[in-house]
Amino acid sequence: MTQTIVVKLGGSILRRLHPTFYSRCAELQRKGVTPIIVHGGGPMISEWMKATGKAPKFVDGLRVTDEETLAIVEMVLAGSVNKQIVTCFLSEGADAVGLSGIDLQLLQTEQRNPVLGYVGEVISVNDKAIRQLLDQGWIPVISSLGIDDRGQHLNINADEAASAIARAVGAKQLVMVSDVDGISIGEGDDKHILSQATPELIEQYIHSGEITGGMIPKVRSGIRCLEGSVEEVWIVNGEKPDSLMLDSANRDCGTCLVKKEAEKDVALSHISSS
Repeated sequence: MTQTIVVKLGGSILRRLHPTFYSRCAELQRKGVTPIIVHGGGPMISEWMKATGKAPKFVDGLRVTDEETLAIVEMVLAGSVNKQIVTCFLSEGADAVGLSGIDLQLLQTEQRNPVLGYVGEVISVNDKAIRQLLDQGWIPVISSLGIDDRGQHLNINADEAASAIARAVGAKQLVMVSDVDGISIGEGDDKHILSQATPELIEQYIHSGEITGGMIPKVRSGIRCLEGSVEEVWIVNGEKPDSLMLDSANRDCGTCLVKKEAEKDVALSHISSS
């Protein structure tokens, strides 16, 4: 099987991805490094909810998902968003196949919290099916939906889905493509983007209140990745071409989460926000 890299596409960046994103992923595949794409679609889901008269609700950054909302989530993620991404890959000559975590029971889940409704957390991944797709030369494009042992479909946080898949397939790298430049720390003139951070440092910043909101589940999903074979977790801005460098050694933007601080780097080193 070829070497794999998991790329998580946030819903907030899908419409603003740099034009080279899909061509660079296709180039990765040609070089023998097959990307697995995992995506969300939060803004599109909220748009459809508002169009049908439903107000989006969130608890701790997770969407409250009742039965009507789940139907919208499935339509948007497994339908329009997934097929748009697949079409973009096909236009670059890449062999891509669109799936949800329900298909082939890729993402086995269980209900996370009754307060959230039909929201699940991943308990197992059908990595055998994913490996078979990779062995056949396909780029899997997987939407963040799952299924429990009773056949109930569940909405999943896309960061958590990507993290679970990366661990299951033994990927060496997870790249979280979003609309932010990385993990931002400090205020005013002291505000900067961490270039590198360890799990210990991340927890310190969460405890101090410098990492907040939706960034918390994102970085914690990344930290869980590092407990397995994943060596690097990158948080990058999909609008910037340098974020999508094929060789992570040449990627000089974004935040890289690592198991331990590299000898040549300092975890507090940063990229100026100016």
